[in-house]
Amino acid sequence: MAPILIIDPGHGGIDPGGGSNKLFTEKDLTLKISLYQFQRMHELNIPTAVTRTTDQTLSSEERTALVRNSGARYCISNHINAGGGRGSEVIYSIYASAALPRKISEALEAEGMPNRRIFTRTLPNDPSKDYYFMHRDTGCVETVIVEYGFADNPLDADKLNRDWRDLAEAVIRAFCEHTNLAYRPPEKTGSNPPPVVLPGNGEEPDWKREAIEWMYEQGLLTNEDWRNRADEPLPLWAEAVILRRLFEKMRG
Repeated sequence: MAPILIIDPGHGGIDPGGGSNKLFTEKDLTLKISLYQFQRMHELNIPTAVTRTTDQTLSSEERTALVRNSGARYCISNHINAGGGRGSEVIYSIYASAALPRKISEALEAEGMPNRRIFTRTLPNDPSKDYYFMHRDTGCVETVIVEYGFADNPLDADKLNRDWRDLAEAVIRAFCEHTNLAYRPPEKTGSNPPPVVLPGNGEEPDWKREAIEWMYEQGLLTNEDWRNRADEPLPLWAEAVILRRLFEKMRG
C-alpha cells in the first residue's frame, strides 16, 4: 500500500544543518522528531514512509526523488531554524493551500511554541517556481516544511530540547485533523518512549530477510544500516564495493 505521508528528517550525514547549538545538532533532532512521528503513524495505522532512518547523507536530488516516487499525497519536511528569530515557521508551495500549514502552526502554538510566520517563497529570477527544492522538485506531493523553532534563540532551544516529542506529536495531530484520519493521543508509558519501528522492521518477506542475512554472512554487506532497508536502492559506490568483494571471493 502506498503511503499517505512521507516524513523527511532534514539534513543528515555530512550535512549537520544550520539549526544547531550546544544542546543539539539539527540533523539529529530532526531525525528524532521524524522517527517518533513515523512510530506514531504506525500506531495509528496510517501508511507512512520516511526519507532516512539513520544519520545518512542525501543529496537534494536523492531526497526529492524519494518523496516524488513514494506515492504519498503529503510530505512533512522537518527542520530547526537559525539566524535570529523566535518561534515556528511553516512553509508551503506557491501552488498549495495554506490549510495544512495553518493547522500545524496552530497545533505547535498550542504546545507552547509561538508561530513566527506561515509563508511561501518564489525563485527571485522566476516567480512561477518555488524557492525551496523540497517544494519545487517533489512533483505532485504536497510538501510542507516545518521549522520547529530557532536553535540560536535560548527560549526556543530550551523548548525544543525539553519538549520535542510534544511538538512532534502536535504535527501528527494537526495532520490527522486536516486529512480526517482517526487520531488518538499516545499511551502513557512512563519516561521511556516505545522503541521506534523502522520501515521494514519485521515486515519483509522471509526470502528478503534471508537474502540480506546471506550477504552479511558472506561479508558482502558490512554496514549495519542496511539490515532494515531492504527496499531502498544502494548507492552506486556501495554496489561497486559489493561487486568487488564478490569478485575477490570468486577469485579466491
